[in-house]
Amino acid sequence: VLETFPDSQVDIILKSGFETLPIPHRGEIILFDKNKDSAGKFGKSLRHKNYDCFYVLPPSFSSAWMAFQSKIPKRIGYAGEYRSFLLTSAKKHEIRPGSQHLLKEYLGLLSNDLDMGNYAPRLEVKHDWVKEQLDSCAFKIPEKFVVFTPGAIYGPSKQWPVEHFRELGKQLHKAFGYTILLLGTIDDVESGTKIAHNNDWIHNYCGKTTLAQLLAILTKAQLLVGNDSGSMHLMAALQRPQIAVFGSTSPTWTGPINANA
Repeated sequence: VLETFPDSQVDIILKSGFETLPIPHRGEIILFDKNKDSAGKFGKSLRHKNYDCFYVLPPSFSSAWMAFQSKIPKRIGYAGEYRSFLLTSAKKHEIRPGSQHLLKEYLGLLSNDLDMGNYAPRLEVKHDWVKEQLDSCAFKIPEKFVVFTPGAIYGPSKQWPVEHFRELGKQLHKAFGYTILLLGTIDDVESGTKIAHNNDWIHNYCGKTTLAQLLAILTKAQLLVGNDSGSMHLMAALQRPQIAVFGSTSPTWTGPINANA
């Protein structure tokens, strides 16, 4: 979008909480908190900004409803979920949804000729920002370490069994002497406790970092091993070594775009 409209202001709508990440942008970051505003109400709040075009990336009905309520003249997204009438340009999928990478689908809203390899997600992570985040952590990271992220939304169907993480941790420590850091949300604390049990080289920091701190830690890790989750995509955006474990979801659709994966 930035290349297509080089002279235009391009604002981004983010879910509240993601604004702490160093996301490259040109324009304003507008936060949407679903706990405070409905999609329709939030859309109405955009009317006074006089936008010309709204690219609707999520495939949900509510996202298209948000765009419709904004009354922005051009509302572009994919058809489906009974939302075509809400969009001024409801594009049909040329191939079955999920049979190509999600990034390719997004790029298709602009042009089918765009090469996905040229537009892999990136994060602008600077040394001072990383240092600030690490200094704010409640713990100090070791010089060399591997990160495990055992959690994933939608539960066990997307999660590698904790026993496998535990065994892999033992093997990595035996072979390379690595310390293992377990990272995730408060919901992952129990899994982390099971993985770390009786292994003093495994440290369970699930629920003890902010999203920004987690990203900063990933910039220093030798490797990330995790499920199809947000941390997987963060490591991919850093282009650092990672192993992504897929269960019920498809790597064809949401796999990391990372030459080091």
